[in-house]
Amino acid sequence: MPVKIELLDDETLGVSFPYERGTVASIKRLQNRRWNSRDSRWEVHLSHLAELLPLLGLKPGDVSEEIRGRFRRDWQRVSAAVELGPVHGRIAGSGLPLRAIDEATSFPIAGHQYSPRFKQGRWDGRKHLFDIRRGTFPTGLWSRVRGCLEAHGVQYTLAGAPRAEPGAPLACPGAPTPLREYQQRALERALAGGRGIIQIATGGGKTLLAAHLIRRIGRPAFFFVHTLDLLHQTRHVLERELGVEIGILGDGQANLRPVTVATIQTATRAFEGRAAPRRRRAAPDDEEARPEERELQVDEATRQQIRDALERAEVAIFDECHHVPAATFYTLAMRTGRAAWRFGLSATPWRDDDSDMLLEAALGERLAVVNCSELIEQGYLVAPRIHMTPVGGVRAAPGARVEYQEWYRRAIVENQQRNRVIAARARQWVADGRSVLVLVGQIAHGEILCQLLPEAQFIHGLLEGEARQRLLQQLERKLHPLLIATTLADEGLDVPSLDAVILAGGGKSPTRAYQRIGRALRPAAGKDEALIQDFLDEAPYLRQHSAARLALYRQEPAFRICMETRRP
Repeated sequence: MPVKIELLDDETLGVSFPYERGTVASIKRLQNRRWNSRDSRWEVHLSHLAELLPLLGLKPGDVSEEIRGRFRRDWQRVSAAVELGPVHGRIAGSGLPLRAIDEATSFPIAGHQYSPRFKQGRWDGRKHLFDIRRGTFPTGLWSRVRGCLEAHGVQYTLAGAPRAEPGAPLACPGAPTPLREYQQRALERALAGGRGIIQIATGGGKTLLAAHLIRRIGRPAFFFVHTLDLLHQTRHVLERELGVEIGILGDGQANLRPVTVATIQTATRAFEGRAAPRRRRAAPDDEEARPEERELQVDEATRQQIRDALERAEVAIFDECHHVPAATFYTLAMRTGRAAWRFGLSATPWRDDDSDMLLEAALGERLAVVNCSELIEQGYLVAPRIHMTPVGGVRAAPGARVEYQEWYRRAIVENQQRNRVIAARARQWVADGRSVLVLVGQIAHGEILCQLLPEAQFIHGLLEGEARQRLLQQLERKLHPLLIATTLADEGLDVPSLDAVILAGGGKSPTRAYQRIGRALRPAAGKDEALIQDFLDEAPYLRQHSAARLALYRQEPAFRICMETRRP
C-alpha cells in the first residue's frame, strides 16, 4: 500500500499509508486529526502539512501543486493565540510546531530502558507535560513554549499573565529584620517575575526572604513544608517577622489564617478526603522513614473549608522545593489553581532522578542563585574543610551477586573499620572543644555507633518532637556536644554553633550531602571553619555515590577538600 495524500475539501487531507506503529503514534499527536474507519484513512487538517510530510518520509514535491498552493495561501504564515493562567497555559492555532514544543517540554524517565512497554516500542520513555491534543502546558514552562514559537517564526498573541499585581503590603506591627544585599536582590526579582525558584545556600536566610515576600505581596498565602520540625520552626520565624498570628495546617491541627504554614501531607489529604489508616513508608537503606503526622480529625464541612482556602490562596511558597517533583508534591502544586504568585525555595533546586523540569513546570524558572562560596566570600558562612577518607574492608565471593541493600549493610552500617574511624574522629573533634553531629541513614547504624560512642545522644524519627528539640538545644549550647542523628536532621536543622558534621550514612544523593554540610556552615562566635568527614567508599554502588558527592564539593571554590590517601 503506497503512501497517499489527497485533498478531501478546502481544509482536510486524506492520508493513507502502510501501518507502522511509530507513524501512527506520531499522527495521533497532531492536534486536528481523526481516524475514518469506514474509509481506513486518517483525516488531517491542511495546516499540519509541514509536520505530516516528514512523518511519512515525503518531500513537498511528493504532493500535488493544488495541496501545496492551498497550504501556502492559507497556513504558511502561522499565528498562535496563547492564554496563560496561574497553573496552566493553552496554545491554539494551526500549523504550530507541536513536535518541537513536545520535545522541549518532556524529559526521559529514570530507568525507562528497563520498562517492558519501552522495550516493546509502546512508550518512548519520556514524561510529556504538553498535551498536544488540547494544546495545554504548565504555565511554568511558558518560556520553553515561547522559545519554540520564536524559533519557528510563529507570531502569537498573549492573553492573561502568569502573575497578578500585588495587593497593599500587609499591615504588620514592628519592623522586619533587614535583608542582606543578595536577599534584597532576590526579593526584587521575585516581585518582578511573580513566580520562580530562589536558590540560596543553606544558612542564607530563605525563610526571612519569604516573610518579606509575603509582606510585600499582601495576598492570602500558604507556605508549604514537608516535615513536622519545619512546620513549627517556619511558623515561629514568620510570626516573629510579620508580627501576626500565623495559621497552621498539619500535625493534627487546622487553624487557618491569611498566612498559613502547611505540611504537604495534610494539605494533600484535604483534597483526597478522609485517609485510610496508613502504614509507615518503607525507606531506602540510606534514608530513614520520617515520622508520621497526626491525622487531621475534622468533619467534612471543615475539610471543605480547607480545600477552599487552598484553592483560593493567591500566594504559594514551597520550602525545600526540590521535593516538588515527587508525585504528591507536584499534584498539590498544580491544585493551587489561583496562586498566581508561586515560589520555590531551596539550596539545591535540582533532582537526582533528572525530573528537574517538573520543578520548573510547577513553579517557573530560576530567579536567583546564591551559592555557598558566594556567602563564604561575603562572610555570611564559614568555609568547610572536608576530609575524604578511603574505606575498604568489604568484599564479596567471586561471582556472587550482591544487591545494593546488602552492600549498604556490609560496607556502611556494619563496617567495623569505617565505624571505628567515625568514632575516633568524633572523639578527637569533641576533645578539641567542638560540637559534632553524626548523620546516619538508619536507626540500626545509629545504635551501632552509640555502642562505640556511649557518651553520645541519639535522635531519630521515633522520638517525640519535644525530645528531639531538647537534644538539639543541648547540642547548640554544647551541653552535650556529640549528637548522632538520622536523616531526619537533613533539612530545617538550625544550630549555628555546630562545628562539625560526620556523614556516616554515605548516601546516593549528592544534593542531600550538600544540605547536610550546610548545617555546619552558619557562623558563630569563635568559629572560623566547619569540619566535615566524608568517605570514599570502595564497595559496588557506593563507589559511585562517593564520587558524585566529591564532584559536587569540587564545584564550590571555597570548599577546602582534604584527600586522605591511607585507608584506616
